[in-house]
Order: sequence, then structure tokens, then C-alpha cells
Amino acid sequence: MSYKFVVVGAGLSGLSNAFFIKQLYPKAKITLIESSNRVGGMITTRKENQFICEEGPRSIKRGKYDRPLFYMIDKIGLYPEFVTGVQQPYSYVYWNGGLKSIPQQINLQTISRFIKDNGKDELLNLIKAYPKILFNNQESDNLGEYLDEILGKELTQKYAETVFYGLFGESVYKLSKNMCFSKIHMASYDEQQLAKDLIYDAEFEQIRIKKLRKANSYKFTYGLDSLPKRILRYLQDNSKVENLDIQLNTKGKEIHIEQRQLVTENDNKEIKKIEYDYLFLNVPSSEIVHMMENSTLNEIKEDLKKIKNNSMITRNICWDQKILPPDFRGLGYLINPNQNQNMLGMVADSLQFPNQFPKGSTSLTVMTIKDVNDDQVLEELSSHLGIKVQDPKLIIKKHWMNSFIQFQPGYLENLQRIEKGLENKKIIIGANHYTMVIPELVYLSYSKMKQLYV
Repeated sequence: MSYKFVVVGAGLSGLSNAFFIKQLYPKAKITLIESSNRVGGMITTRKENQFICEEGPRSIKRGKYDRPLFYMIDKIGLYPEFVTGVQQPYSYVYWNGGLKSIPQQINLQTISRFIKDNGKDELLNLIKAYPKILFNNQESDNLGEYLDEILGKELTQKYAETVFYGLFGESVYKLSKNMCFSKIHMASYDEQQLAKDLIYDAEFEQIRIKKLRKANSYKFTYGLDSLPKRILRYLQDNSKVENLDIQLNTKGKEIHIEQRQLVTENDNKEIKKIEYDYLFLNVPSSEIVHMMENSTLNEIKEDLKKIKNNSMITRNICWDQKILPPDFRGLGYLINPNQNQNMLGMVADSLQFPNQFPKGSTSLTVMTIKDVNDDQVLEELSSHLGIKVQDPKLIIKKHWMNSFIQFQPGYLENLQRIEKGLENKKIIIGANHYTMVIPELVYLSYSKMKQLYV
């Protein structure tokens, strides 16, 4: 039987849906709907004056959920372009007017530096907290309350509040433990089973081991957006013309649930009705509510409205000289929200991926929530680094409006309720509602397809 799949949203979540549809249902008809003029969503690479700048995600971190993403990279032929990151010995948190080191490599030097910056008692308290993580049975889904019990309030405020605010733009006391710490949504990941289902080609395996065996992170020669571009090319090269329909500058307007039809509208105000057997929704919850506006799924719409989003502003700031202090040897730093700063943090891109930038140059990514002017950001950088930051050669500013989900306590239960209510309607909520971490995103997209296939 030849199924008709409609995928709304051509970010990595939607493209992963389409890729695994092609793998599991080679003869299926795939219609990909995207409101912008490009695929890739938040994965956006800009090339300016020999600088390769990532406006969204900057790299892919290695971890325990890698296989579906590696399988995809294998099949689309992107692996010859692996570029590995240089692992730095430290990251930093900004606390009480200065940068405090956090070891990324455990050795005598990094531990000694941590004690110098933070004190021996703090190290001992963190070591004592580790067993509590393994045996704590607290039922609360409030991450802050959980960490208070594990670390105590002082360490939670200094470390956890800094890290999670930098990652999610929210206080730990407003975040879900299940989503942001325990990652219950990834509990089904089974490496042994995946190794049977997703088998690497020999050439890919050889290059993967050679290039990535010791790597902590990686990206691609021409930038991270090579990934969505190459997925799209793979779909085009491996599909009959009648089995792949890519509609850019087009948005989902309305879902006729009983008829299994999606009404779309493009920038020219042209309306179409597209029939589907399965509909994948990889767009923000507010857009899904709009598409269901005329349906009778009132409880689902109310649950979707509970999902809120945060905004963030990123700046890629580039200099044609080295501006970081010689003793700065970190991936970057995050700033505690109680430190009265505009910045959320900084990532030292040119330290992590020096080959992606001109020799002797510096490239940093700075994150803020408030829309402050560039001079204020440069002043804060100077203060944090203890130097006078020179005027940069290039600043690329990007507003990410309502792009980051607020994973509030109870979020997972709310989302599972939505998914259960839509299950019999053949509507699947995209993996982008669970995570923004690239390997997790690809796995969850695969998992949703595999459940249909079984």
C-alpha cells in the first residue's frame, strides 16, 4: 500500500520525518510544507568575510543518542565533511563579578583551578551530591525543588540556575525535571535494537571511528546547514517526481480532521487541499491551534495553548585579530540571571572550531534576552573578560522570536495528553515539541516513524 504523508515544517524535525518515511516506506507520497523560503529551521549558517557563522545551533555534541543521526549522515553522504571540535579544558560561569572555571577535562590542573576559583568546600559538596542524584526518589517535576534537595540552595543558585537559565532562558524553579534533566522522553532509546535496525555502511564506520572517536563535538566543512540541505537533496535524488512535493513559502491554514485534509495557503494567497494518511506537525503549538480553530477538539486546543515560548537574540561577533585573554581556555561562559547583566552567555566558536575561521581571528556567539544595543554587549564582554574589547569587524544579529519552548513542570504530561487525543486522528506532533538537541530530535523523529511502521 502506498501511503500519503504530509509533513508541516521543514526544520530538522520535519526533514527527519521525511527521511525516515523514505527509509521505511520507499513508495510513499511525501508532501513537505514550509512557511519560509528555505529548509532547516533554526539551523542557519552565514558565510561572511571568510567567517562561517552559525546563527542557530553551533555544533553537534557527541552523546549516547547518536545512532539515528549518524545513520542519516551516512545515507546522505555527508560524513566526508566532518569537522571535529577542539575540546577545551574549561567552561565558565559568571558569578560575583568574575568568571569561575568548571572543568571539562578532569585532571590535576583543572581540579586545582576549580578549587582556586570556587574553594575546596564547594568541590567537596558537589562530590557529596552525586550519590543523591542516583538514589533520589523525589516525585516533584519542579527541577529547582529537586536540585535544592540534591545540591542545597547555594549550589543550585550558583551552578544550576546559571547553566539552565543559559540553556533554556528560564529559572530552574520554572523548568520540568522530566524534560530538562531526567529526559524521560528519551527512555525508549535502545542502542542494541537500533544497531540491528540502523546499520552503518563500512566506509562511514571507518571514517566515523577515525575522525570522531575522541571528538566531543562536530559540525561540517561548509557549516551546520549542510545537514538539512543534504537531507533535502537525498529526498529529491531518491524519489520519483510524483512521490515528493516540496512547497516552500506555504503554511498550513486549516485541518479538516474527519476528511483527513490539510488546507494550505502560499504567499500568493493560493489555497490547496491536500489529502493525507498521516499528518506530521513540526510547527509551534500556536500554529497548530490556528489550524484546528474550526475543529471540535476543544480539550486538545486548550492543552496546546498551555505551551508557551521564549525569545532570544544571538550575535555572531567577529574580529580579524585574537582578542581573548591568553588564560581563557574554555568553550565559553554562562551568566547567572541574578548578576544584573544583559548577556545570557558567550560561546568561543573560534576556539572550538579554529579551522572554520581566518587564521589569527576571533569569532564569538553572544546570547541575550533583552534587545540591547551592540555597545552594551561589547562593554559587558570587556568587563567579563577583563580586557578592552576592540571594535569588531562583523556583527550578525538574529532575533529568535518565540522559538524556545518553556518546558514548565507538568509539560510532558500535557504533551502526552495531546498526543493521545490525536492518535486516532492520524496526526503526529513533531519531535521539536520535545527537544532542540539535534541527536535527540532525530531519534524522536525516527521513533515516531518506527511506531507507525510496526
